[in-house]
Amino acid sequence: MTQDKTNHDNTQDKIETDELGKQMASLLDEHANRLSMRTLKQLENGRAKALQVYTQQSAGTKINSDGTLLSWASHHRMLSTGLILAAFIASFAMVQAFNHQESSDAFLLSADLPPEAFVDRGFEPTLNGGQHKNI
Repeated sequence: MTQDKTNHDNTQDKIETDELGKQMASLLDEHANRLSMRTLKQLENGRAKALQVYTQQSAGTKINSDGTLLSWASHHRMLSTGLILAAFIASFAMVQAFNHQESSDAFLLSADLPPEAFVDRGFEPTLNGGQHKNI
């Protein structure tokens, strides 16, 4: 019984809401017919502007107040950031390669053995056997 009363109350609320909506709509229609030409023109311009913004947003481009495209600016920023990042990574890699070359050159030049000993395959058994040649 409680459920029937709740359903009846909900139905009654919907009917009252519909009637109130219809009354408001008729008042709006009645007063819309009395609008001045200036107000109608402003409403028309506002609608056109809103449609333009909507179509630009749905197309994926936005225009700033100064007429520049926001999507181009964001792509330009991404491209600039990417180029700066790529330059930073390339310079880091070049510094690392230069440091590695410098350290390997310093190792070869400061070693007790001549640099040719490191590339000579015949010299390796002599090193492993404990015999050192004086060159």
